[in-house]
Amino acid sequence: MKNNRLISIVGTTASGKSDLALKLASKFKFPIINTDSKLLYKGFNIGTAKPSTEDLSKVKHYMVDVLDYKNKSNLKWFLGESRKLISDINHSNSIPIIVGGTGQYIWGIIEGWDPPEIKPNEKLRESIQKEILDIGINTVIENYSKKFNLDGISDLQNPRRFIRAIERLESGFLGNSKNKLKDHKLDVLILGINIDRKVNDKLIKLRIKKMLNLGWIQEVKSHLKNGVKVDSPPMMSIGYREVNEFLNHRLSESELEEKIFFSTRKLMRHQDNWFKKSDKRIKWIDFENSYSQADNIISKWLSEKEDI
Repeated sequence: MKNNRLISIVGTTASGKSDLALKLASKFKFPIINTDSKLLYKGFNIGTAKPSTEDLSKVKHYMVDVLDYKNKSNLKWFLGESRKLISDINHSNSIPIIVGGTGQYIWGIIEGWDPPEIKPNEKLRESIQKEILDIGINTVIENYSKKFNLDGISDLQNPRRFIRAIERLESGFLGNSKNKLKDHKLDVLILGINIDRKVNDKLIKLRIKKMLNLGWIQEVKSHLKNGVKVDSPPMMSIGYREVNEFLNHRLSESELEEKIFFSTRKLMRHQDNWFKKSDKRIKWIDFENSYSQADNIISKWLSEKEDI
């Protein structure tokens, strides 16, 4: 049994994490556990860069298409589900590869966070929602940043995510939980993709164009036609809310691409905070030859474990 073992691939949006994970999973016959909050939702495929049907058939994926648009994911639920999967995969004598861009999910798994069960604070939610409507979300974010450190929270422009983050902070949960599972032991290999920022920006712009050409706007139209609410969790994620603005004639097509890019760049800055180049736990590999470097590191890691 490959007990308590895990491989994690981290990096910024559009740095090639998913493609690398697929190639490595195919070679080593390992399954993949998704750690991107957007990929949890059924039917939200184009704007989330969800793996294709073909890719999903080649490699076993977990934590993809597990929630309906009405459902809300939360850290405690995600960690509980993922830990069961990791244990089951290890017991089947295999090692999961976790890949995605949600920092809390990744470090929560690796570091054994045990976050508190935080119940909804309806009064606080109503109060913040009113503030957002009255003065705009940017001003509300600025005001709350004077009280709390919001640097590690991604996609703050998403009202649902922002309100939930403040709800957690007001309850005393600071994001990287001080509460840890007892006897938490994971043997983890963390690979980080190091990519030049200009190259990364170019790839993001190309990806946005590709998504739009694949029918992203039509995907959003279809969801709205089928009764998906504009303020549902997946529709409030990066890109989907901008497409909705476009459909409501608040953005032109060129402005749509620009705004999605701007929102994605903000997300990248948060990802940089979660996955720092100075973190010695992360083995950084170059974007240009990420597969060969990752292949060598994993092969060596596996052979060392077999020798023990």
